[in-house]
Amino acid sequence: MAPIDRVGPADAEKPLAVPAIDAELEWQALRLQKIVHKKFEVWAISRIIHGLDDPEIEWATQQLVPDPAKGRIALLDLYFPQFRYAIEIDELGHIGQIPADRLRERRVIDDANVRFWRWEMKHINTLDDARRRIDELIEELRELKRQQVDAGTFVPFRFGRTYDVNQWIARGGIGIRDDARFRRHTDVGRLFGKNLRGHYSGMMRLSKGVQVWFPKLYPNVDWFNALLDDGNLIVQRPQAEMTLASMPAPLPPGTGSGDTRLVFAHYRDEFGQIYYRFVGAFIHTGQVGDSADFRRIGTGLTFDGAGGFEITSS
Repeated sequence: MAPIDRVGPADAEKPLAVPAIDAELEWQALRLQKIVHKKFEVWAISRIIHGLDDPEIEWATQQLVPDPAKGRIALLDLYFPQFRYAIEIDELGHIGQIPADRLRERRVIDDANVRFWRWEMKHINTLDDARRRIDELIEELRELKRQQVDAGTFVPFRFGRTYDVNQWIARGGIGIRDDARFRRHTDVGRLFGKNLRGHYSGMMRLSKGVQVWFPKLYPNVDWFNALLDDGNLIVQRPQAEMTLASMPAPLPPGTGSGDTRLVFAHYRDEFGQIYYRFVGAFIHTGQVGDSADFRRIGTGLTFDGAGGFEITSS
């Protein structure tokens, strides 16, 4: 196989507080463990990961994605987020493999720009056929990396960086496409210059008319919250007012406060750990009783870590 390209970005040499290497090894092993019940898939995915052998390329198993052909949410066998490249072996997994309460809390990627590599085992006749097919995929992934490196757009994966608040403050901004994850409300507060010992409210006020919001954007016991219209609309409805047969009707425009909410939605990762992820800046456009609508006005944020920030279109 061709040699692996290594990338040394300007910040690659900066100290980064990351867990010890054994934590990263356990993290990778746990991701592979989630697919051990699928004998051909675990063989193929293990060969892809070990054949690629590039710690700068991020990968994930059991990523949720819409399956338009079957009208349901499905599980990808393997996903490479830097390239938005999805691997499907035999067929997409079924949501029944994850408890329903955990499924609702997992983030579903937008498949609009996802590229799929599909492989049906029934078309593989020999071990050599399987090796050859996977080697071709590995070379394709390396070429995708080379293209991004040449274009100056490749961001190397480093274990622990996704959750490193200092890294995002140093970068000076985030967008909805970035895989920036924050374990606690206080981590999000640091982006805006707030050094809080604790924070448990669903709101964090930044200024008059601007708040950070930490909603659960999935149905829960008391509320039906949802991110709709390709991520451009958030609806909030009391569960008692919802019916099984319909989606919530839009509220009259102009009935909201006009306040801005910087939304860091509540999710769980594949191991059940809570994190918060930026999904956009929204304005409160409608309010009737306890029901509310919010329309997205920005897909990015810039900040200086000292209290200054701006809403942008990332």
